[in-house]
Amino acid sequence: MAIGLVLPILAAGPAWAQKMPILGPNVGRRVGDLPIDFTLKDLDGHPHALKTLRQEKKVVLMVFWASWCVPCIEEVPLVREAYTKYRDRGFEALGIVVNLNQTREGARAFVRDFKINYPILWDEDGSIMDRYGIQSIPRNFLIGRDGIIRYVGNGLPAAHDALIESLLAGPRVDGAAGAH
Repeated sequence: MAIGLVLPILAAGPAWAQKMPILGPNVGRRVGDLPIDFTLKDLDGHPHALKTLRQEKKVVLMVFWASWCVPCIEEVPLVREAYTKYRDRGFEALGIVVNLNQTREGARAFVRDFKINYPILWDEDGSIMDRYGIQSIPRNFLIGRDGIIRYVGNGLPAAHDALIESLLAGPRVDGAAGAH
């Protein structure tokens, strides 16, 4: 009788063992995290939602900046160039104005004078800056097509073109190869 009870268990093999659940990334502001979602309006009042860009499988560069920040000013031509070069392949750049000692009108004049061609978002109450823990600027977050933060730093990475290229060419969440 004991053999009759043991045989079905042995035949079933390790079915009685449970698998460990696979946990997804945390929501946060570090490399490897899903970015904290937000919706902000640009300087013309049009809303931009990070969630939408992630759903569209875009590679997203978020730059927290201010018009009085010299390193931010020096970075503008690089971001503008990357946006022009890669936007047709699924790249989006979002400049998020750190609302410290700035006005919307001043930011608008800066955008015009520096010929910024990517969306500039106005963080009216500083809540997005707080949620992302911004303590110095420029602060850059590069998000892959998979919606995961792949770079965080003060300024663009040294080889930002190569990193953007690899993220654009990388696998998409839906399993399709980096379609352009």
